[in-house]
Parts: sequence; C-alpha cells; structure tokens
Amino acid sequence: MDDPGDQHAPLQLGASGRLQALPLTNAAGDHALLVRQGDSTRALLTGESAGGDRDRVVIVPLDEDVELRMDGDALAIWLARGSVGRATGSVPAWASAIGFVLVVAVIGFAVLGSLTFFAWLAGVLA
Repeated sequence: MDDPGDQHAPLQLGASGRLQALPLTNAAGDHALLVRQGDSTRALLTGESAGGDRDRVVIVPLDEDVELRMDGDALAIWLARGSVGRATGSVPAWASAIGFVLVVAVIGFAVLGSLTFFAWLAGVLA
C-alpha cells in the first residue's frame, strides 16, 4: 500500500479528534480508509463489487476496541449527539415576567368568557 502521508491530509474522527482516517490506494488501484490512533491501526474501510449496481462496504476491525453497530438508530444517535441537549443560556427575568402576565391574561379572559356565556345561557333557558 502507498504511504498515506504523501496523498492527503488525515481526516479527524470522533469527539476527541485523536482518531484519524488516512486514504490508501493499493497496487491494483483499490481505495480504502485506514483508521489510526497514534501509531496503532484501528480499522480499515474499503469497498468491493457486489455484482450489481451497488458496491459492498467492508469494515475490517484491526483491534478489540472497534465496535460495529448494525442497527438503524446508530446514525440517528450520532447525528443528534451534537445538536440535542440542554440550553446553555438562561431566560431573562423580564421575558419570564411578560410570559407570566400573558398567561394570567389568557386565563382571565377564559374565565370571563365562560361566566358571560353561562350567564347568557341561563337567561335564555329561564
């Protein structure tokens, strides 16, 4: 295989950025990604022809700490990991006060409207 240092810069993987994906090309011209952490190789990702329109993705674990997830939720979990969470900012006191006044006003109008309606209904039925 070619030396990955002479092709492209490594792609950082994961939250810590310690994992790097290095592009490789063998003598036959097949392309792959070698996942490394420091001097140790962790996994190899490549593809092979499946005989149809689509190629088969091949993941070769190279140590015991490589986890293969086979469920459809793994992608959703990965995508949501950085975007879903607690809000870091707090709501200003003036915004909370305005919201409280608006809620009390809506409840007051609902009670007033109910009393008016039932008073009218009692007058019509009496």
